[in-house]
Amino acid sequence: MTQDSTISPVLDVAHKTIAIAGCASLVTMDETGWPSARAVAAFPPDENFSKMVIATHPDSRKTTHVKADPRVLLSYLELENRGYVTIIGHAHLDDDREARKAYWTDRFSAFWPDGPESDAYQLIVAEPERLEVRSFGLGVAEDPTRWSPVILERRGSGAWAKNN
Repeated sequence: MTQDSTISPVLDVAHKTIAIAGCASLVTMDETGWPSARAVAAFPPDENFSKMVIATHPDSRKTTHVKADPRVLLSYLELENRGYVTIIGHAHLDDDREARKAYWTDRFSAFWPDGPESDAYQLIVAEPERLEVRSFGLGVAEDPTRWSPVILERRGSGAWAKNN
């Protein structure tokens, strides 16, 4: 997987923006075809944004929506630097016990007192296919006069490429 050298700085800003924002809006498609949004605290992405992981309950709306339509969007808004990251991709459910242990934090005990082994603990794994990144304060904006983000799309090799 070879990426253009201009991609790493954009991914770095995306990581910083997500860390500062903390919380995201997860948008799924409901049973009527309308978008449905809710706040989530996704785990930080890996270096290359290969996946985004969200803890949830197997009976949640987001789980039901992902089962029916895997298209998802995660949006992080970061006001201090006038930035945002939008992640568009497809998601699937992961109830692998080892993955659930890997994506466990003590703060989850309030929601899942039985720990990562609980049948009520489910992971949603989103695989990003498109990133939109803008942060005036951190120096990422394709056209500041039009408020345009830098758009990255995943190639078949798994590498990111600019789409603008």
